[in-house]
Amino acid sequence: MQAENFPYKWWALIGLSLLSFTAFLDFTIVTTALPFIQKDLNASVLQLQWVMSIFSLVLCMFLIIAGKSGDLWGRKNVFYFGFILFGIAAIGAANSPTIQWLIFFRAIQGLSAAIIFPLGVALLPQAFPPHEQTRAIGIFSAFNGAGLAIGPFLGGTLISIFNWRWVFWVNIPIIIAGMACCVFSLKPSPKSVEKIQIDWWGFILLSVGLGSLIYGVIYGEQAGWNLALTRTTIFSGIILLFLLIIVENKVAYPLLDLSLFKNKHASLAILICVTAGFVTGTFMFFDPLYLQLMRNQHAFMIGVILLCVPIIQVIISLFLEKLVKKWGIFNLLVFGVGMALLAAVCHAVFTPTITILFILFTLFLMGYTWGIANAGSIVAASQSVAPERMGSTLGTIFTFWNISNSVFLALATVVFHWRESVALNSELLKTNMPLTTGQHEQLSVMLTDPQQAQTILNQFTGEKATEVLQIFKFSFMSGFHWMAWLSALTLLVFFLVGLRLRK
Repeated sequence: MQAENFPYKWWALIGLSLLSFTAFLDFTIVTTALPFIQKDLNASVLQLQWVMSIFSLVLCMFLIIAGKSGDLWGRKNVFYFGFILFGIAAIGAANSPTIQWLIFFRAIQGLSAAIIFPLGVALLPQAFPPHEQTRAIGIFSAFNGAGLAIGPFLGGTLISIFNWRWVFWVNIPIIIAGMACCVFSLKPSPKSVEKIQIDWWGFILLSVGLGSLIYGVIYGEQAGWNLALTRTTIFSGIILLFLLIIVENKVAYPLLDLSLFKNKHASLAILICVTAGFVTGTFMFFDPLYLQLMRNQHAFMIGVILLCVPIIQVIISLFLEKLVKKWGIFNLLVFGVGMALLAAVCHAVFTPTITILFILFTLFLMGYTWGIANAGSIVAASQSVAPERMGSTLGTIFTFWNISNSVFLALATVVFHWRESVALNSELLKTNMPLTTGQHEQLSVMLTDPQQAQTILNQFTGEKATEVLQIFKFSFMSGFHWMAWLSALTLLVFFLVGLRLRK
């Protein structure tokens, strides 16, 4: 790269990082605003859950499609379109008069994020020479982690000064600054040499199949796994995705290039992302419950403790270049799967009184896995596939990340609630404690919604309250341990597969 062009690559990195930061920020910033949205828009709890869930659902449905569109029509143009759409959705969300409109604009944000995530990282290699790409990817990934980490804090600050609508308005100046940096620094990206054809059957099967599966998982977690709608949508999703595999192996220009899985190193990149989605999605859901119910931590301290995960992710991203030079990217990926396995084992030995240093060590392991998956998978993909296929490859990788996040969390929740229920009923039989019908119903609520447990426990009095509290804590930890051990067994399989792919 000529000396006179030196500044432009850094402007490109700043612009791409700012724009990607905005999309990752919207993943977490909304969580702080939910109580205020509920009050202002008169929303139900189920509607609030969809404010969060619809983003991930649409993101999963369109990641591969968005990556492929960048390969076919030029990543730069498609990337800009994604952010224009993201900005429009942010303005729409900020001005939403009803909860239904807010959910709609959150869906549009999910569609935009599906364009931004794979194409943002795919554009980096165009701006940097090969020997500088690892450092650029590390800085880019650090911005992503910072967006996730700062989201809840920034959301709380904006709401305390203004109102909940500013968690969406804040996107606009960041988008403008990022676009300004990119407009004059990014070169037009190469289009695919393939003949431009849209695989409509692949598009329909992927969108409807993946959408049905994720919708069924989310709906089952919220409403119940025995409902006909839950079973129908999950079964339909599995059948359609199975048909997708058959169709994609027969069409000339498939939307989903399954030949990617014939590449061991590309498959390893997918494996680390599935692992990261599994670990962070599952334990970042259960750890706040553990800290609140078992250790009586307040919301602020829970946030401070869990902040360890994204902080480590940012640090790993910043030092990625040095780590890759010393150990090699594929060794780091396998090591990341091993750290996830160790984190699951550590969770399996948590107790209500275990030292906080051990908890922080466990979160450190999770942060490493997340960081090496977020940045390392990009480096691995860039070394494993042709540049013109980077968009669709990264779309595939991040699709698997989001799928594993949703699916494994739902399965872990099923295991947790089942084991917690068995343990609770067993302990109640042992103590022969007299409970009214209403109190039994309250305990059932505790099983399905642990976040309401403390409020329900306060309704018991005297010795009964102490006894019920101890039984509930025992039952909670029983479910927590079963969930963690089954996670560890699954991750052990992942680790063995990773060792084989590394060779």
